[in-house]
Amino acid sequence: MARLRARALAHIVVRPFLAVVPLLLTVLFAWLVMDDRLSFGGSEKEIVLAVPLAIWSLAYLGCHVVLWWRRAMVARSVAISSVLATGVVAVAWLALFGARWLR
Repeated sequence: MARLRARALAHIVVRPFLAVVPLLLTVLFAWLVMDDRLSFGGSEKEIVLAVPLAIWSLAYLGCHVVLWWRRAMVARSVAISSVLATGVVAVAWLALFGARWLR
């Protein structure tokens, strides 16, 4: 019985942690870039690097929450969320690239 409670507690702690960590790391990355503690050449354009990361993090969070709600296993949720979030960023990039050519 205690083992079952420990497992349930692990799910309560681990699942939200895995869902939110990429978003927290994105905020940390953006803060480090804006505060000039992390520099990729000394340009103001560096913050643009945080935009695709933020899109990926939000897509990952959304997918992870939906898969958690559908009671998927943790490893499967992480894998599917990562692939779908990467697909969302790729589609957004292709849409922006295609919009450039339509001008």
